[in-house]
Amino acid sequence: MTNKIFSLLILYFLFLVNCSNNENYNENNHPNQLKSNYKHLNLTILIDLSDRISILKNPEQPEKDIEIITYVIENFKKFLAIKGVVNSEDRIKVIFYPVTQYDIYKSIADSLNIDFGLLEFTERKIVFELLNSKFKNNLRELYVIASNAKSYPGSDLFNYFKHRITDDCINSDTNFINILTILTDGYIYYDKSKYNYKNRFSYLTPLSGHIDIFRNMNKWEEYFHNNDYGLIKIENDLSKLNILLCEFNPIYDSPKDFDIMKLYWSKWLEEQNVRKENYKIIKTEIASINKNLINSFFENIFKKSYVNQ
Repeated sequence: MTNKIFSLLILYFLFLVNCSNNENYNENNHPNQLKSNYKHLNLTILIDLSDRISILKNPEQPEKDIEIITYVIENFKKFLAIKGVVNSEDRIKVIFYPVTQYDIYKSIADSLNIDFGLLEFTERKIVFELLNSKFKNNLRELYVIASNAKSYPGSDLFNYFKHRITDDCINSDTNFINILTILTDGYIYYDKSKYNYKNRFSYLTPLSGHIDIFRNMNKWEEYFHNNDYGLIKIENDLSKLNILLCEFNPIYDSPKDFDIMKLYWSKWLEEQNVRKENYKIIKTEIASINKNLINSFFENIFKKSYVNQ
């Protein structure tokens, strides 16, 4: 009787070991069968390739941009590490607008369009480890070319919001959190897109009369709102989008421009249903100083990404 009980215990132990091995096998070989308590990130990085990055005008800007993007990538990787790379279906891409005619730009953008959900689990780990170097190397190649361009027609941010942003940046799947990071000096200009309706404009430049009017005015915010100044309203629903705007850079002799640009942008975003808590506008500074602001923005997103099960 004792031997029979002992034999049954041995069989039960082997059964438990076998079950444990099967669970490990599923975890390591079938990651898509696992359930994560975290949503996925759908992260888009839009780079303003206007004269703000000109080697003659702003020789330090390319390296500052790369450092800012590095902080964004570090936060993206931090999130993947928390929930486990094997569970990742997160997406990240770099874009420009309008689409440049240079094939090298398009090639670099394609190389920085990564969807972890399309990768085998072994590939996910490799891509994760190489993400920083991949972005830095490709971005440096991009900026060497772009910062030495002969002309800069501008970055058409107005029409990007008007025609592309919802398709490019918003995944309607509720398992994703949508994030757009824009690197821009805060001014908006494109040589083929400059018009206005009353006090609403498609552009915002240092020489614009609708900026200059506020520079030496008391109670200018009140005048701005009472006379309905702003960028032309676009009928977008961006309520599912988080937006981080970095490197706002007012011209040196008009530091008040940051507050003016910030009001134009804030009004425009909120008219497109971006919640106040879902966007952050950051003035240019030594990149390391802005690191905490960028980290804070992403920490708030991480909190929203956790799903109680």
